[in-house]
Amino acid sequence: MVDELQMAELLCTRLCHDLTGPIGAVHNGAEFLSEEGFNLQGQAMELIISSAFSAVTRLQFYRMAYGIVRDHGEASLADKQKLAADFFTGSKVTLDWPDSHTDAAGVSVSLRMSRLIFNLIIVASGALIRGGTISIRIGQDAEDHKQLTVGANGPGLKWDTEIEKMFTEDLAEPELNPKNVQAYLTRRFIDELGAKLACSVSGETLSMQLTQANAG
Repeated sequence: MVDELQMAELLCTRLCHDLTGPIGAVHNGAEFLSEEGFNLQGQAMELIISSAFSAVTRLQFYRMAYGIVRDHGEASLADKQKLAADFFTGSKVTLDWPDSHTDAAGVSVSLRMSRLIFNLIIVASGALIRGGTISIRIGQDAEDHKQLTVGANGPGLKWDTEIEKMFTEDLAEPELNPKNVQAYLTRRFIDELGAKLACSVSGETLSMQLTQANAG
């Protein structure tokens, strides 16, 4: 049986770790400005502005990934696309999410499905240890099943078998740790939507293809 408190602790630890950098940089920039005789105010303000932007976008991204969403209602994929792109601003990861695979795709995506997209993006980014590109493609197959493909491509791509097991094996009594807790949460969201995920790795490319037959 999963210890829900442990899962919350692991996710909060991850969240705090990811926010420490930009918030600390804002603090450093403010300290520089308060120093008497400091003559690099312009650079300090640039540091504060860019770091504050990073902190805000990360908070917004994680709120979408981990926060409560309504059971009903469709997501605006154009808004989600911008939020995801902002999240990777200034990082070694770039986002390839064309407009043609947002609202223009003509595929209805629920708020819960959009939350799952963000969690799959987090999983994909974890495999890009040296940076690279994350791609998002959304569509429907011949039987009107929703199909979502999240890809990751980059040098030194690292796909841990422990993470893949979270997507493919029975989750009756998983042993959670900082490495696999994100995959576990993502699997829970997949099961909640009655969807199926297939993962494949070829060279420096990871592909995670989600198929959902039911509405949602």
